[in-house]
Amino acid sequence: MIKADTIRRIQDEARVEDIVGEFVTLKKRGANLVGLCPFHNEKTPSFYVSPAKNIYKCFGCSKAGGPVQFLMDYQQMSYPEALRYIAKKYGIEVEEAKLSDEEKLREQEQHQLTESILIANTAAQKFYTDFMLHHEDGKIGLAYFRERGFHTATIEKFQLGYAPDEPDAFTRYALQKGFQLEILKKAGLTSAKENSKLDFFRNRVMFPIHNLTGKVVAFGGRIMVKDEKSPKYINTPESDVYVKSKILYGLYFSKNEIRKRDECLLVEGYTDVISLHQNGIENVVASSGTSLTQEQIRLIKRITNNITLIYDGDVAGVKAALRGTDLILEEGMNVRIVVLPHPEDPDSYIRKTGSEKFLQYIREHKRDLITFKTSLLADEARQDPIRKAQLIREILESIARIPDAIQRSVYVKQCSERFDMSEQILITEVNKLRRKLIKESADARRQTEANIPVQDAEEQKILTGIHHEQVQELPNRTEILEREVIRILMEYGTRTLVQGDTSITVAEYVFESFEDNDLQTPYLQKVFAYIRNECKHGNIPDEKHFLQHDDPDIASLAVELLAFPYSASENWWYKFQIPVPEKQHAFAQDVQSVINHYWRHITTESIKKINEKIKEAVDSGNEEVLANLLQYHRLLTQQKKELSKGSGTVI
Repeated sequence: MIKADTIRRIQDEARVEDIVGEFVTLKKRGANLVGLCPFHNEKTPSFYVSPAKNIYKCFGCSKAGGPVQFLMDYQQMSYPEALRYIAKKYGIEVEEAKLSDEEKLREQEQHQLTESILIANTAAQKFYTDFMLHHEDGKIGLAYFRERGFHTATIEKFQLGYAPDEPDAFTRYALQKGFQLEILKKAGLTSAKENSKLDFFRNRVMFPIHNLTGKVVAFGGRIMVKDEKSPKYINTPESDVYVKSKILYGLYFSKNEIRKRDECLLVEGYTDVISLHQNGIENVVASSGTSLTQEQIRLIKRITNNITLIYDGDVAGVKAALRGTDLILEEGMNVRIVVLPHPEDPDSYIRKTGSEKFLQYIREHKRDLITFKTSLLADEARQDPIRKAQLIREILESIARIPDAIQRSVYVKQCSERFDMSEQILITEVNKLRRKLIKESADARRQTEANIPVQDAEEQKILTGIHHEQVQELPNRTEILEREVIRILMEYGTRTLVQGDTSITVAEYVFESFEDNDLQTPYLQKVFAYIRNECKHGNIPDEKHFLQHDDPDIASLAVELLAFPYSASENWWYKFQIPVPEKQHAFAQDVQSVINHYWRHITTESIKKINEKIKEAVDSGNEEVLANLLQYHRLLTQQKKELSKGSGTVI
């Protein structure tokens, strides 16, 4: 583990223009540098590097970060690997943190176990490949791949092989080579049963599964004989180096082409990936027959924001697969669907058509997920009004997961036209579903973060006036104001405000104004809670802390808010009549303005809610409730006037 002092020195020494300049041609433009983005194809430069802030940002694909993050994103390095790369470049000696003897032993044992499993997997891959290519009994496996049309170069590239139809062929070989039986079992190569020395894979063609650095972490094996008692495909059991939900088959071979084309094609099986690669289509990965997980989606998102799912023509299979696609929408990715002609799959179809016609079919038939889902489910409903209502709700649930408000609006309009329904009714339903999602997210976060106090829901509404209904009616205004709260915490948090004879830091002032209340936008809640927790422990983070943060979400947000804070959202500022702060604006006035505008907005939304309740109380004739509501209304109105004075707003 690298010492904290060494990490800080590496981060201080690293210059973003030096690191990025190794891979991107940069030209001077004012105080910044600009070039063509290395993360997506573009003709007009939208990739900016700020030497002053030591960060980069692309306004085309939104990739952003500092020197370390760039290496992690572009070179697919781990955090320690990126640090060591920079240390070597600048001649910085990497000092490892001193660990206790027990910690050293535990770390050494874990490292040895991991390395031993990887070495065993490499040995297994070479054994399976060699057996298939050079052993008489391995020809059955080679015949299978030849029947699929795989060339020798393709077999060698993907390191394909065959596990002999013998009980312990590989285990005997590995033990003779000096491998420990315990390691073979932990690697999933030998049966884990006690006292067993039987091979886990027998009479199967073998597909090695690689991690992002190209090391074999697992295998997929396809059975060679039809056997109802045995599954067609089996995978290595999960181990210290292999977690199925965090691996995509073929990503190691495809990552550069995915980045180059700014699109990832997702197929189902190993042979689909291999066939497309052999035909020159290399921006493709496979989920290996399982629904996409959040970890897998984020692996793709690190490289591109565009994903195209390719399915065969089995309608039932497509519907089953679609159940997992909402996770992709939640990540804000652009999702498209292509269904191949029945009964083709990508492997069979590209062998039949060739790469040019295959790509042409993809281009002509891919549709965005919501449009595709609407069409698919509309055909199913037809004349059944009850089923139609259920399907519309399913589609709206998908739309509600999309983080971008404009995209949601477009899809709601399409849905309204397709099903001949009131757009306003659909908007109301989507808002309701989004409120539910946000509440579930907030509840889950509160349960997992013990340091954030959980209040009674009604009490919190009274204290803060925060109502999900209003949040969703004006999502962009609330979000833009909350982003400003995070900005002043990041930019000015350590600075001191003078109040009479006393002084207080900006961070302390902000959290005092919030008391135990929270922000409403989920991704901002996370950062807000993090900063609050740091402050509680006496560690107020400064601007550099956020820009160099090892959490990519926090670092990326810091880049957006601190490097180019208004360029991407200026239109929203004017739309919602929020004054854009001037660069020369005194920080104390900036802080006060942001806090006043935020609470004025929250108070305004509370007043709207109280007005509704007053009307209900008048209609019901409940005078006691009405009196309490009117008193609360007067308090909120007075609070709004005071806040308006502080923010320079005239009522």
